[in-house]
Amino acid sequence: MSNTIIDGLRERISSAMTLNQSVGIMLPGNNYSDLTQALFEFIYSKPKTAWVYVTITNPYGDIVKKFGNMLDKGNIKFIDGISRAAGIYEINPNCTFIESPAQLEKILLEIMSAFRDLENDVQKYLVIDSLSSLLTYNNVSLVTEFFTHLSNRTKLEDIHSISLSIEEEMEENINKILYLKSNKIIKVRESFI
Repeated sequence: MSNTIIDGLRERISSAMTLNQSVGIMLPGNNYSDLTQALFEFIYSKPKTAWVYVTITNPYGDIVKKFGNMLDKGNIKFIDGISRAAGIYEINPNCTFIESPAQLEKILLEIMSAFRDLENDVQKYLVIDSLSSLLTYNNVSLVTEFFTHLSNRTKLEDIHSISLSIEEEMEENINKILYLKSNKIIKVRESFI
């Protein structure tokens, strides 16, 4: 059953990203693992694209343990906003570690810096994992301002974006801004894909 769910999610992500520059994905917490599996399979299937994956939900080391075999194409860089806050201190050339998820301006600067170093003709993608996790460390108005500014910058720079959010953790103002700034919203339900 899980493979069917992952295949369905991967297909929905692929279709949405083909037609839209910015996609918001809202999902229940118990589908998070399947969605991240589908997302990394999608990234793995696009070796000629460049990805920046911002993680506020899982430390970079955990992602490598779980999806390491899908990261070997070298087309993905990470910005980890959670490891240092959790007391995990490692250094990796494939990951920029931010001291705290509360440093939204630093996260934004690191995102834009990662894309600035890429060639102009490569298709660029950004994943924010997740907006709802940012609410644990920041107030709603700061996350709203951060996401608005980030969305405007990615559109100007022709960067495609995927923003994940866990339904149970979202706040009404963030939901509104996610809907306003995303060209497509994918709502994952527990019972079907």
